[in-house]
Amino acid sequence: MSTSIAARQSAARRCAASRAWVLGAALLLAAGCGSSGTSSPSSPAATSEQSTSQPSPPRSFQIATPDGQVSVSLDGNLPPNWPPTFPMPPDAMVAGSGSLGGSTSTGQVAVFSTQMSGADTLSYYTSNSRLTTTDTKSVGAGTTYVGSTKITAPYTGSVTVAGRSGTTYIVVVLKLPGASPSG
Repeated sequence: MSTSIAARQSAARRCAASRAWVLGAALLLAAGCGSSGTSSPSSPAATSEQSTSQPSPPRSFQIATPDGQVSVSLDGNLPPNWPPTFPMPPDAMVAGSGSLGGSTSTGQVAVFSTQMSGADTLSYYTSNSRLTTTDTKSVGAGTTYVGSTKITAPYTGSVTVAGRSGTTYIVVVLKLPGASPSG
């Protein structure tokens, strides 16, 4: 009987940890999606401080992924040597790239945008026959949806999806082979 109680308590702790991770990702995304404070000649920094009826699209943000903290730059450029065969939803567009922190390994980070819902986007990856995924987690609905899944084959890494200003962002982390420190 005590084994059954211990198993239920362990399952409850794993469930709570999963919820905490996804909630943390949602909070980081919401807190970090404002203007990065940088400006281009065509968009002065003062513009981000003016009140408008439509929020300006984020230029950078941070999000927690299963592979670590990712700082994203929405500059429209993929990281060098991004695999062209990585599966993407049909309407996905390149949004930018990022850097991985808080991890013991290194990897490439690519960011895409889509008009698909967050749940449909995550489902695209978890049901894709060209990928093997595990540890799928999600929280929220509609524009507050955040979800992630780990990728174990043919790539190693993760996909995290989150909504912001009517757009679903897809943050893909692909770990680089042999990049983990020994120890």
